[in-house]
Amino acid sequence: MPGHGRELTTTATSLRIVDAINRFEGARMSEIAEELGLANSTVHAHLTTLRNHELVVKEGNEFYLGIKFFHLGEQARHRKPEYEIVRRHAHELSNRLNEEVAFAITEHGRSVIIFDENNDPAKEGFQVGRYFHMHNSASGKAMLAEFSRERVEEVLERWGMPKETENTIQSAEELYEELEQTRERGYSLNRQEALEGLMAVGMAITNLDGSVLGSLDVSGPPYRLSEDEIVPELRETVTQIEREIASRYGTE
Repeated sequence: MPGHGRELTTTATSLRIVDAINRFEGARMSEIAEELGLANSTVHAHLTTLRNHELVVKEGNEFYLGIKFFHLGEQARHRKPEYEIVRRHAHELSNRLNEEVAFAITEHGRSVIIFDENNDPAKEGFQVGRYFHMHNSASGKAMLAEFSRERVEEVLERWGMPKETENTIQSAEELYEELEQTRERGYSLNRQEALEGLMAVGMAITNLDGSVLGSLDVSGPPYRLSEDEIVPELRETVTQIEREIASRYGTE
């Protein structure tokens, strides 16, 4: 996807270091330097700055992401009041279906889960913050179906179409056909394309101006998930969400 103008090299380096720490789930300075091809002195300077601003912490000889990222993430996922409306309805839908219900938005060409409602206390919210590629997730395909072809092409150009299971869509032509089918039937399907043993049904949530707020999906094992049962409930929930958002934040 296209960039957004001039960027500062020093800031970009700090963010690359943050990403490296995240990938390693904690790393020594030398590991970060080797991973990014940077001098130890350069990494040290950036880590010092990040520590001073409470974005990383040091435990022994390893650096970890600071809890400040959690604080910032909580602010980000509650930044739109519409999200809370979706969360409430998602919780009610999960209770009715006794299945996992997730709300996702798209940022920078990927789908990210904002809320994850589940009746199992051990699993509730475990997917919050998780990224998915859009070509092989129900949430992603539901949103892609609402996008222009140009925007879909930008997503594919940036992220490609990684194969995560034997069922993952691997060609742009097949994806465009799938998106057309999604528009015709009004909902998307993930047929074990992102994770083995996981099926999902998704629908986009749109604003009054036609823009995409996000998507809601119901997921579970294929043997338990029935489109005939899930789709009417999901469609009614999405309709209720869009009506409530329109009544509170727009005009009919």
